[in-house]
Amino acid sequence: MRALIQAPKPALYLGFSGLIPFLSAPLLMVVTQSFCPEVAYMQVVYGASIVSFLGGARWGFAIPEGSPARPDWMNLGNSLVPSLLAWLALLCRDNVAEGALVVIMGLGLSLHYDLTLLPSYPAWFKAMRTILTLVATFSLVTTLTLKKFCPEKKLKELQNSNL
Repeated sequence: MRALIQAPKPALYLGFSGLIPFLSAPLLMVVTQSFCPEVAYMQVVYGASIVSFLGGARWGFAIPEGSPARPDWMNLGNSLVPSLLAWLALLCRDNVAEGALVVIMGLGLSLHYDLTLLPSYPAWFKAMRTILTLVATFSLVTTLTLKKFCPEKKLKELQNSNL
């Protein structure tokens, strides 16, 4: 984790600001002491877009000439898996818990790829990816926990109660 200090500032700031949508959903639900399925689904949609982005980043890493990751069937095929998982998560509109679990799997699988299958990524990137994945996963798990223990309220109900 010490390598995080070596991260370029734009990567660090943009990467960590990308956690705001992940963290804001469970924070809203904690503050209102209610589970809002629409907000939870928005969190899943955002998570799915991030998972898909991670697959695209992997593809982009394999394409440049001289990259340590060759544009072969293994690297390019593996970079499509996160996008397919993201798509699957979006199909779970009627079951937010399933969608969140698929996003969590996509985040974990993408992290596994980045840490083990592409050892040439810089140490700062690996450290940053690990932290971002853990926080995003924790936020999704928090949302699922709130679903279990808080009363469900629709977004309209929350708006009418003047957050």
